[in-house]
Amino acid sequence: MENVSSVTSRDSLANTQPERWQELLERLAADAAEISDRTATKLLETVSGYEAVDSESVRQSSLRNIALTIRMINAGTQPESADLPEALMLADERIAQNVPLGSVLRGFRTSMGEILQHMVALGAEFNIDPRRMLEWSTLMWAINDVYSTCATAVYRDHEIAHAIADSVRRTEWIGKVISEGSALSELLWGAAMYDVPADVPLRVLAAASPDRSQAERKIQEWAQRAGVRVLTSVQPSVIVGIVIGEPRRNVSGPGFSVGLGRPEVLSRLAASYEDASLVLKAADNLSIDAVSRAQDLTWKLAIHSNPRVTEILAHKYIEPLQESGEFAHEIVESVRAYLDNQMNIPAAARSIPVHVNTLRYRLRRFEELTDSYLEDAQTVIEVSWVLESGGEEI
Repeated sequence: MENVSSVTSRDSLANTQPERWQELLERLAADAAEISDRTATKLLETVSGYEAVDSESVRQSSLRNIALTIRMINAGTQPESADLPEALMLADERIAQNVPLGSVLRGFRTSMGEILQHMVALGAEFNIDPRRMLEWSTLMWAINDVYSTCATAVYRDHEIAHAIADSVRRTEWIGKVISEGSALSELLWGAAMYDVPADVPLRVLAAASPDRSQAERKIQEWAQRAGVRVLTSVQPSVIVGIVIGEPRRNVSGPGFSVGLGRPEVLSRLAASYEDASLVLKAADNLSIDAVSRAQDLTWKLAIHSNPRVTEILAHKYIEPLQESGEFAHEIVESVRAYLDNQMNIPAAARSIPVHVNTLRYRLRRFEELTDSYLEDAQTVIEVSWVLESGGEEI
C-alpha cells in the first residue's frame, strides 16, 4: 500500500489549498470523547450480545480504536497482527463479559464505521483530497480484517482451552462417580454442573474401542438413536458414560462392544459401573459388537472369567471331532444352527441352508463322536458355552 502521508492532490486545481491531514488527525484525537460516546450509544442499541457490557467499557474500547486508527494512518502501511495489541486486549475483555465472537466483530465494525464517518465529515474543513480519504477508508477496512483474524484466534484458543479444562473436570468427576467412597457433596456438585439428576435411576456405560478419537462420537450417535443423553469420559482403560434416561432397545449400537450397567441412583453408580465392566469384558471376549446388559448375556458373563471350564468343554466336545477332518467344520456349523434356532431342525436347516436330513445326519454324527445327547439340558448348556467362547476352533 502506498504511504498515505505521501499522497498529494496531483489533479487538484492550482489554487486549491494544501491538505491539512495531520491537523485532521489532531482534531480526530480531540473529538475522541464525543465519538466514543456516540459509538457506545449506537453499539449498545444495535448489536446484540452486549447485555453484560457497560457503556464505559465500550467507550474505552472506542478510544483505543481511535488511537489505533491515528497510529496506523501515520504509519501509512498495511497493518499486521503485531500492530494490533488492542485486538487481543479487547477479545480477552469481551470473552470475560460473555460476548459472542460475532457480536464482537460487529461491534468493532460499528466503532470503526463511526470513526470513518467522523473523518469524512471533517474532510472538507481540512481540505482532504477524496483519494486520500478513500485510501484511509481502505486502510481502516484492512485494520478490521486483521482485527477479525486476531479476535477469532483468541476466541478459538479460549474455546479449546475451555473445552480441555471441561473435559478434565468431567473425567475427574465421572471417575469419582464410578468409585466407591466418593463424597456425596462432590457427586452433587458435578450433577448440578452437568445437569445429571441425583435422585432418579441412571446407568453407567463402559465401552472398549481401538479408535478412541471416534468412539465418543459414535456413542453420542447411539444415544440419539436410543433416546437418551450420555455424559462420557475416557478413563485410563475404558470409555465410561453416565446414561440419563432408559435406552430404547433394538437400535443399532456404536459398532463396538458396550456394557450397560443396572439402573442405580447417582450415589450408587459405582455398582452400576461394576455391572457394566463385567458385561463389557464378556461382550468383548465373545466379540459382541453391540450394547449389552447383564440380562442379555446371563450365563455368558461367566465365560471370560473361567477359561479352564472352556478348556475342559473344548476337550469334551470339540477335540473328538478332529478325526472327521474337514467334515468337522460342517458338524460344528450344524450344531450351532441347531442351538441358535431353539433346537428346531427345519428352521436350523433353512438357516445354513442344508436339507433337514443332512442336518439330522450331522447332529447324529456329533452325538456319536462326543458320546453326548443334544436333547439333554446339561449337554445343551455345555455345548453352548464352548461355542460362545470360541472354543470350537478345530
